Amino acid sequence: MHAGEFLISMPKLRGSFFGDSLIYLWAHDEDGAQGLVVNHPFDLTLGELMKQLQLPTATNLAGKVVSGGPVEPQQGFILHTDDVSVEGSEPAAGVGGVGLTVSYSREMLELIAAERGPNRFLLALGYAGWGAGQLEEELADGAWLTAPSSQDVLFETPFEQRLDRVAHELGIDWRLFASEGGVA
Repeated sequence: MHAGEFLISMPKLRGSFFGDSLIYLWAHDEDGAQGLVVNHPFDLTLGELMKQLQLPTATNLAGKVVSGGPVEPQQGFILHTDDVSVEGSEPAAGVGGVGLTVSYSREMLELIAAERGPNRFLLALGYAGWGAGQLEEELADGAWLTAPSSQDVLFETPFEQRLDRVAHELGIDWRLFASEGGVA
């Protein structure tokens, strides 16, 4: 497992925050891992969020905001192409030869609102985080599958199709997996 990959939640996580989740893992090292759930949108558009934050927008921003994870759920995290950078940004693992960045500053939101932001972006509230060795233990326990990521899935595929698409690209129907093993 490496930064820049997707994590597909397995059925044993149903009923938890991570049930039916697709996570983009933006960072992973010996100290832990960080990622964003990319397929659970809130019923909140970018335009509505900008209005709540009193940020004037140049156009109607219709895209949805996603629930990125249970850590810091009141904080915005913007996963975006690295064509625009601001203070409060950190490099994320790239996808398909294109660099990505995670920003968590109001300045990036202001640029997006003014249509001067990055070419492609995803806005999440909260993130998913694991301590040292924790994600590796969950992988060994069968809680997650790893899969290659793509910018098309991250930024273009409709939210409700993302998990199925990534699983299909692996040649599996993740819904058919049992949550508990049987005894013969």
